[in-house]
Amino acid sequence: MNDWPILVEEKNPWWKQPEQRAARAFPAKRDVQPRVVRHIRRFEDRRALVLMGPRQVGKTTVLLQTVDDLLDAGWPAANLTYFDFSDDRLTEEVSARAIVAVEPAGLDPHHPRAFLFDEIGSALDWDRWLKQAVDARHGRFVVTDSAATLMRQKGRESGVGRWDEWWLEGLTLRELALLASPGGEPVEALRRRPELVDQYLALGGFPEIVLQAGALDAGLLLRRLREGVVEKAILRDIAREVRDPEPILALFVYLVQQSGGIWNARKRAGDLGRDERSVSQWQTLLADTLLITALPRHAQHAAASLRSRPKLYAADHGLVQAFAVAGHSDTERQGRVLETAVYRHLREVEREHAHSSGALSYYRDRRGLEADFVLELPKARIVVEVTSSRRVKKEKLERLRQVGEKVGALGLTLVYGGLVSEEVGGVRVTPAARFLLDPWRTVAP
Repeated sequence: MNDWPILVEEKNPWWKQPEQRAARAFPAKRDVQPRVVRHIRRFEDRRALVLMGPRQVGKTTVLLQTVDDLLDAGWPAANLTYFDFSDDRLTEEVSARAIVAVEPAGLDPHHPRAFLFDEIGSALDWDRWLKQAVDARHGRFVVTDSAATLMRQKGRESGVGRWDEWWLEGLTLRELALLASPGGEPVEALRRRPELVDQYLALGGFPEIVLQAGALDAGLLLRRLREGVVEKAILRDIAREVRDPEPILALFVYLVQQSGGIWNARKRAGDLGRDERSVSQWQTLLADTLLITALPRHAQHAAASLRSRPKLYAADHGLVQAFAVAGHSDTERQGRVLETAVYRHLREVEREHAHSSGALSYYRDRRGLEADFVLELPKARIVVEVTSSRRVKKEKLERLRQVGEKVGALGLTLVYGGLVSEEVGGVRVTPAARFLLDPWRTVAP
């Protein structure tokens, strides 16, 4: 039985009742949400928008809030269409073309239509359709997906000049402060609620999890996160690609627990009792869920960087907490949590201020001298080191300065677990909370 026409009407209640709003239960908005609205209303720009990010980071909420904002701004209700192609009630694949062809009563032919599509990768021939729809100017399109492989395998060629890719990840600390105290300033919000920093580091940036801190037990919230990721991203999404996702799940758990570790396919293959090629393919599949991120090694030439082993991180530090095992070193885990959180915020700096993607790397030479992050800015190179220790060790500062000399850095930053900001011998020593609240101001030369 083909039920998708019924689902289309169900998901667009404003067609029959223009006063309906889809996201009243979610008044607080991510930083990206008003940008999505502006993109849709910029009629002279025909390009679509592809919003990518892992599951459970709020992509659906962003779309529904966008619908509400457009309705509030006077957009004709019948000219707004939302659909989720991953709805569990769909009994067969549906094409985006079929959804676009639905013309609800009251459609205004003199006003553009806007289509907001969730999990577009589940739609039939989505890339070919989106290319043709943009070229034919059939409306304004915003689509989301949780799988990077779609963009890599299908979308790159078709998407050139036809859509922009934006990323949505877990909440930054700044966003959490704004969501916790709507209308206020992040710094003031943290002054009033200093516990937000500890909650953020303990639970991560998945909105559904961290925004319930205090109302529900932290252990319960982390279990919900763990079970949701396993069920949706691993056992469902990856199961489409392989017959047996269980060994991939085992690899995922290892990578999250060792977030920030250097990838060694041969060693992992030995641990899992599988061949190296299969394990490398599994790592790629996990990266495609956008729950694992790769940090390349710093090198003077791109080819050398590609040949070296990357560091693999959990996309959100909440995953490190969710998959931690009792009895493991708490100090080591907290170090991985903070380093993973810093990396997430540096990715935000990279997108906003760096001259290109791939402007982040880690440093390690043959003698073992290393630093966590090297950030390439248009006119500066910054080295960032992370420690959860509350004390600043002279040896760590000295190694950071040595790396700075090796790479020709203009700025050196040490993010640590203490409370005092100071400059020591050319190194900016910055408390973790201050860095996470405003990473750009911390690293800007």
